[in-house]
Amino acid sequence: MKNITAVLGIHDGHLATVCLLKDGKIEFCVSEERFKRIKNYTGVPEEAINYILAESKTAAEDLDMVIVPSKIVAIVPGVNVETNSWLHSFLKLMRKFVLYFPEGFYFSLYNRIAPIYYKTNKRKKLYSKLLGIDEDKIVLIDHHLCHAYTALYGSGFNDDFLIFTLDGGGDSLCGTVNKVENGEIIKISETSYLHSLGLLYLEITKYLGMKPLEHEYKVMGLAPYAPPEGVGKSYDVLKNFITLDKENLKFFSPIKSVNFGDEIRKRLYQHRFDWIAGAIQKLTEELVTEWIREAINKTGIHDVALAGGVFMNVKLNLKIMEMPEVRKIFVFPSCGDESLAIGAAYYGYEKICKDKGKKVDIQPLGDLYKGPMYSNEHIESVLQKESGIKYTFFENIEEKIAELLTKKEIVARFAGRMEWGARALGNRSILADASNYEVVKIVNEMIKQRDFWMPFAPTILKEREDDYIVNPKKVPAPYMILAFNSKEKAKKDLVAAMHPYDYTLRPQVLEKESNEKYYKIIKLFEEMTKMGGILNTSFNLHGYPIVCSPEDAIHVFKNSGLKYLALENWLVEKKK
Repeated sequence: MKNITAVLGIHDGHLATVCLLKDGKIEFCVSEERFKRIKNYTGVPEEAINYILAESKTAAEDLDMVIVPSKIVAIVPGVNVETNSWLHSFLKLMRKFVLYFPEGFYFSLYNRIAPIYYKTNKRKKLYSKLLGIDEDKIVLIDHHLCHAYTALYGSGFNDDFLIFTLDGGGDSLCGTVNKVENGEIIKISETSYLHSLGLLYLEITKYLGMKPLEHEYKVMGLAPYAPPEGVGKSYDVLKNFITLDKENLKFFSPIKSVNFGDEIRKRLYQHRFDWIAGAIQKLTEELVTEWIREAINKTGIHDVALAGGVFMNVKLNLKIMEMPEVRKIFVFPSCGDESLAIGAAYYGYEKICKDKGKKVDIQPLGDLYKGPMYSNEHIESVLQKESGIKYTFFENIEEKIAELLTKKEIVARFAGRMEWGARALGNRSILADASNYEVVKIVNEMIKQRDFWMPFAPTILKEREDDYIVNPKKVPAPYMILAFNSKEKAKKDLVAAMHPYDYTLRPQVLEKESNEKYYKIIKLFEEMTKMGGILNTSFNLHGYPIVCSPEDAIHVFKNSGLKYLALENWLVEKKK
């Protein structure tokens, strides 16, 4: 270990995640929710830490640095602001005076009083004790700087470019504009969380009866269905919540984000749900594209990299990608707070290299298969303990899966290393023939229980990309973080894996080198059907995280209508 530089990024807020980077390469990255089986788990990711250190054979004392994103706060599990009566009353009182506070005062006072937050020194002590290392090895860094570092090294851009970070909020900010010159991040603008577009979208999600910090994508999916005249009525209300200060490249809200919920209830009373969804999506697209356009015009830099939870909005990313001012675009995959652990690891590795006078050599992001994997032998030992199932070993199970897909069967696939992030990319996925629209209803009734308006997504072979999506700038799309307009052939071959109303696609464009076995399945399927893509959705029960272990996979299989489960080379079926 002495000649290896090893850094551990630990995010302990919403969607707690751990990333291990050794000698410039991400070796492991996994979210605590996969082990705890609690979706979007918030808190100290102890199981993820223990797994990564054990699996990588890394002793904690051999870590050069441990980096924790967000200097000021990390939410402690088990304490809810809404149910903590004295704190809730205090915040309600403060909201009445927030318009008169100096910028940042509300956040500062809240942080000092609220018991649900760890202070900086407490978090250092916590991780020092947990890992058995000196506090001097533990560094806390700014939330949005961390997001910016994911874009800095994840993008692979070599020339100067712009980095935009945008989310609900972190370390008192909700967004930044940064210029990268000679590999250095130079912040040129920041927006306080009191003017947060991300928090406005969150409050709309909540107002529509959905889960904030989880169901914003449902609002985005609903938006295209809304009639323009209705959207216009709700938009005329919402546009007064936030505007863009073009001169200073920051957002401004005369209302302030802490009052969004109350004002939405007052001002949008009796507005239809679909009008509101369409309006918040329209406002988001207009404000963010205007923000990016103004930054490009001011700097003369046309390559952009995006990070932070707002850019999980793939329809927004489509609008940005289509901007004539944008030459190259990169959106960090799964760019919500789960990505902070990666940004932290990048930051720590860069700092160590610079302190030692070494060249910063960080490998391209590449694939996202950074989690656990299980051998056929281990899986067989798990299967032997189960009842009510039968299982068969196939030397070439990819051929068997492809054959089942051509017969309109639905197959859950568990293979290789688990994907990091919100998107299943073939290794913990449910697969189906996307040309059969009936499969949408079948998969929903069988396991997914998705809202009726929500689309599924496809995996497309790289060589068939031009048949299915409109991509004149040839933007790489391996991570399901970008939406594209579809071509006519997609409306036939991929009808079950596109948005039913506007026909957009959120594809995983797959190259053989990134996942050979998954690629083989789709290639064999193509040879049999002439179709170069399939439906791919995450392998999980509704409301639960994506499966991690063979035990998780079997549990979902037994508690759903799935007929086939491919566990590495084992094909599992239910006994009749």
